[in-house]
Amino acid sequence: MQSSDTRPFLVPAKTAVLLIFMPSDADSRQQRVSLTILADSLQTMLGDAVRVLKIDETAHPEVMRSFDVEKLPAFILVRQGIELWRQEGTTAEAARLAETTQQLLET
Repeated sequence: MQSSDTRPFLVPAKTAVLLIFMPSDADSRQQRVSLTILADSLQTMLGDAVRVLKIDETAHPEVMRSFDVEKLPAFILVRQGIELWRQEGTTAEAARLAETTQQLLET
């Protein structure tokens, strides 16, 4: 979700969603660029099975609070309102993260 978007984002109920919580401070500019590239790569690898959304901590603090995110970046996989997986802190390689996501969806 881009920070300039104010409209709700609709995702089909059975589609899993990978939320990528991103820092918004100026010191994290390079990390934000890397996370954006990672998110785009993951969306390409995972296709229609998973919707990848980027969540900016400043633009969407209520989402940060609702998921109780303590450390950024954070990756949370959700399907039908149920959290399937979470990783807070440093990012994993895109292929490994995509593989983990696919494995979790198969269970």
